[in-house]
Amino acid sequence: MIKLYDHPLSGNCYKVRLLLSHLGIEYDRVKIDIFKGEHKTDLFTKTNPNQKIPVLDDDGFVLWESNAILLYLANKHSANKYLSQDPKKYGLIMQWLIFGKTSVDPNLAVARYYKKFLGEGQYRKEDLQKLQAQGGQTLSILNNHLSNNVFLAGDYSVADMACFPYVMLSYEGGMDLSKYEFVNNWIKKVESEDGFVLIEQ
Repeated sequence: MIKLYDHPLSGNCYKVRLLLSHLGIEYDRVKIDIFKGEHKTDLFTKTNPNQKIPVLDDDGFVLWESNAILLYLANKHSANKYLSQDPKKYGLIMQWLIFGKTSVDPNLAVARYYKKFLGEGQYRKEDLQKLQAQGGQTLSILNNHLSNNVFLAGDYSVADMACFPYVMLSYEGGMDLSKYEFVNNWIKKVESEDGFVLIEQ
């Protein structure tokens, strides 16, 4: 049985739960309360020396980093439509997976963290404004791409799952999603996929 160490409010954990739901895979959840510092305990550090969630334990095979977990699960449980073996499609999937970590998470996820979990007075306003400006550029790139594409890499794939959480939640970081028509269309398309589950609030 797969064991997933996660937290319900984490977008990175949510993307793993989303793929598991799409694949119809049962798993056990172990909540790690990052707000109480449980990810920094000696016990958890033995599981992930980087002290972050999610962590996947698949019958003793332990893997961390959310995008690595997505690729592992999609590969292990192939054939499925979420990860292509075609070199070009695979390349596009990897491109957007990396874009998620270099552009979506550092801007949209961090802005959400500031506004939702820290609150005013716990961060510099100019830092948040910079994140929001960069986040706007990220959303614009996605919006332009999605104006000619239903999904990020052709068909619905782990690339969409990787970018979806913090784009969908970017309003919690002060982003005005109404300005991005094609991003909103994409969000609705993702939500209409079989096996879709909502993030816990």
